[in-house]
Amino acid sequence: MNAWEIHHRRTAALRDVVTELDAGADLPWSDALAALFGDRAGLLVALHDSFARRVTGRIELALELHDLPGASVAEAWQAVVTELPGIHRILRAYADEPALARPDANLHRTVAVAAGLASLGAPVGIAADAGRAFVANAAHIDVPARRDGWLRERLSFRLMKASA
Repeated sequence: MNAWEIHHRRTAALRDVVTELDAGADLPWSDALAALFGDRAGLLVALHDSFARRVTGRIELALELHDLPGASVAEAWQAVVTELPGIHRILRAYADEPALARPDANLHRTVAVAAGLASLGAPVGIAADAGRAFVANAAHIDVPARRDGWLRERLSFRLMKASA
């Protein structure tokens, strides 16, 4: 099996796992998953990667379109939690899994930097702690309501600015 086939099989398997998780199942495990991810830790890391990519993408878009970094990052985080509830639930349930320590610290560091709570030069542990504290309170951060047409206005402004 070549790398492309492995990638497609892993992607399809992750889709199936996410469907099960969204239906309320615990982390599934089978011989087929073992062949693709090695062990449960490998599957958890793959799920974390999916969650982190979505969060990072949402944060980048939110920061590009909005002027309030803290509120934008909180809004992005909450949107991903809503979109990927099964993954979020499992990542919280398996938060003490050693294989998730580094990717989790990196994700929370990204959150802290994006929210303006840490600099890129800050030690990862300190920045990650700031990101964790931010995420713990993200649901309570006031995100100003957007008026109709705000997205179109921001995109038009960005496109005009980029073409100038």
